[in-house]
Amino acid sequence: MAKDQVERRQAAREKARQIAQAQANREKRAKTILWSGIGVVVVAVIAVIVVLIVQSSRPAVGPVSMVNGAVTLTKGDDGAVAVAHPSDKENVPEGLPAYNTGKQKDDAAHVDVYLDFQCPACKNFEDANGASLAKLMESGDITVTYHPVSILDGASGGNRFSTRAANAFMCAADAKNDDKLVGVLQGIFSQQPEEGGNGMEDDQLLDILKKAGVDLDAKTTALEEQPSVRDCVTNTSFEKYVQQSTKVAQDKDLSGTPRIQVNGKDIEPKVWSNPQAFGRTLLEATGQIGGEKKN
Repeated sequence: MAKDQVERRQAAREKARQIAQAQANREKRAKTILWSGIGVVVVAVIAVIVVLIVQSSRPAVGPVSMVNGAVTLTKGDDGAVAVAHPSDKENVPEGLPAYNTGKQKDDAAHVDVYLDFQCPACKNFEDANGASLAKLMESGDITVTYHPVSILDGASGGNRFSTRAANAFMCAADAKNDDKLVGVLQGIFSQQPEEGGNGMEDDQLLDILKKAGVDLDAKTTALEEQPSVRDCVTNTSFEKYVQQSTKVAQDKDLSGTPRIQVNGKDIEPKVWSNPQAFGRTLLEATGQIGGEKKN
């Protein structure tokens, strides 16, 4: 009898040991699975971070007619204002436009206009000097490079009008609307929202482009999916390029808009805000009247 009790106790202890061992094995497997899962998640998170870093470091895709966030307008083959398309985007000398088209004169002056479509002073500059600039471009006496930037997004009630208007301008530029870009620019400025207001909706921007003669269903060319102008505007397809271009301009000491340069030299506000004074500056730069001519 005593022997049977001993054997039962031993069997019970062995059973308890087996149960405990099985429980320990289950817990070990659970921990292994848990840590394996955590490892997979960590690796996935690291992979996502790496992808995001790589993507963010890539240059944004911009319109085919723009270099460093800017588009240069000049005299075209038919005498109308046209885009001077970049001949080599990768090897553009610092501060200079690259042409493979354009009928400007050999001694044409070059004007740079840094603008924000939400900037009231930019509108004033365009209102005062836009017609004169267009006339001098048509005659081949000057070329004009427009640099649309977005530094006043906070002045449109969360609407981000600066970015969206610059994007709309770029959408038109990327759909071969060379002769319509001045009209687009003038149209946006003519309906510029008040600072601190609610900005402008996509339908309004599209209406401005349409009135300037832009085909809203035409395909853009730079982006892989080649959206229509309409979709390019509503999806803000060049938003990253606008942001990148703005940073490039700010890295070149752009602190506000408009910034006006003639042959690389900054023009004071008291000059560019006066059509007569600014007109004289342009004529001097082209050598048509006495003054400092372009070298």
